[in-house]
Amino acid sequence: MPPPQTTGIYPSDSITEVAQSLPLDPLGPGAADLLAGDVEYRLHLIIQEAKKFMAHGKRGTLMPEDVEYAMDALNVEPILIPPRPLPLPSFQSIPIPSSSSHQQQIYHLPDEAIDFATYLKQPLPSGVANSSGVKWKAHWLAVEGVQPAIKENPNPTQRSGQPRPQPSSTSLRPQARTQLPQELQLYFTRLTTALVPPSPTGPETEAERHRLAALASLRTDVAVAGILIYVVKWLGESIQKCLMAPTGTIGQLIDAVEALVSNDGVFLEPYVHILLPPLMSIILTVPLGPHPSSSSSNQPSPYDLRLQASQVLGKVADKYGKSYPGLIPRLVSTLSKSLNSPPFPSPLGASNPPSGRYEGSLLALSCLGKQAVRSTVWGKAGENISRIDDLAGRLYTDGGSGKKRNPLIRALIKCLSVIINPKPADTPTPQVNLDEIADAFGPNLANMLNKKLWTANEILRLRREELEAESQHQSGSDANGEREGDGMEVDQS
Repeated sequence: MPPPQTTGIYPSDSITEVAQSLPLDPLGPGAADLLAGDVEYRLHLIIQEAKKFMAHGKRGTLMPEDVEYAMDALNVEPILIPPRPLPLPSFQSIPIPSSSSHQQQIYHLPDEAIDFATYLKQPLPSGVANSSGVKWKAHWLAVEGVQPAIKENPNPTQRSGQPRPQPSSTSLRPQARTQLPQELQLYFTRLTTALVPPSPTGPETEAERHRLAALASLRTDVAVAGILIYVVKWLGESIQKCLMAPTGTIGQLIDAVEALVSNDGVFLEPYVHILLPPLMSIILTVPLGPHPSSSSSNQPSPYDLRLQASQVLGKVADKYGKSYPGLIPRLVSTLSKSLNSPPFPSPLGASNPPSGRYEGSLLALSCLGKQAVRSTVWGKAGENISRIDDLAGRLYTDGGSGKKRNPLIRALIKCLSVIINPKPADTPTPQVNLDEIADAFGPNLANMLNKKLWTANEILRLRREELEAESQHQSGSDANGEREGDGMEVDQS
């Protein structure tokens, strides 16, 4: 149906510009013309009523007071109330020389000259003179990194009581509320509220049961397709806001992303590009989680969060890698650049550079398949392992070899377990010389493999096989060159 044709003086472009400046949904076709006609009608009504007050005052000029009286009579709230009576300007006349007998004059408003010396000597107005006025006082914000305990600075309890980052709002935007039925709006609100409880939950609490029910609905319910784009955007915005939130909140958001990826009843493929950046942010962001870190035992560590996000990333790559051939190479390229980048100083002032992005890169590469690990982590005969081992020694200078003290080597071992053969059940554990591991790959890896002898034996076997194959290839190339040289005939004539 074509929009109605209306004619008038008030332009419809003004209605469109006002609607765009306000948080409103876009106007439909013809709506601006109809609203412009309505505005013009109401302006006519107010002006006609104001002319009655002008005629009653026996004046020929319409004054602002007339418009105000007209709006009061029509029960319309005035937007601007001018002062009454308005001060009348005093014009001064200037004669203009003219050749005719009738002298011409022009009128102007005189500019008052202000003498600052006299103006500053005048007494202040009563309201300003009786007040304390604006005062400035200098105080120390911090002395050698310590904030003084003075009234101008917040006390430690106020600083420690800062609100933690919260996920995005669970309420839909106005445009979405006009497009979704009431049932789906309620479903979205209940679902997003249950996925991230406002307070830490235990395994037997009601909030945790609601969260598990929401994850089950997100994983199996086909009705999620009706609010899919809004759930995806909510997850992306919430993860970006909660990178410094408690690690339990980040883990709950990762669970929601994993459940959504596992739902075969929704068409998630057009929205994968929205989910990948939040997952990569969890994998590579340092620091991850609150600072100082929570000492609670039921909160996952940043290493566990990166491992969980890497597993979800691997599931996305397995599910959509065939449809998008460039997906996995681009992920591998990004992770390789992060793994090969030089360390940077800790943003929290720690003595050692942060290692989280290197751990996340290794964990994510381990979930992207053997080819990604061979080309990026293993390299040529394991030559990249030595560089990662040296990096782990520089990042963890305390000399500890436990998995909690050196999670970078722990992530490296997880990567290497992807390219080696699994240990058969009836095969005895081989004896491995760990000094050979230290000479070939580095001492930190050798210390961590003292209880993983099968992994140590397998990476030594892979290295020997690649070196022997390279040696045979080099010998074959040299032999072919000699035979070609012997078969050449030299013309002596």
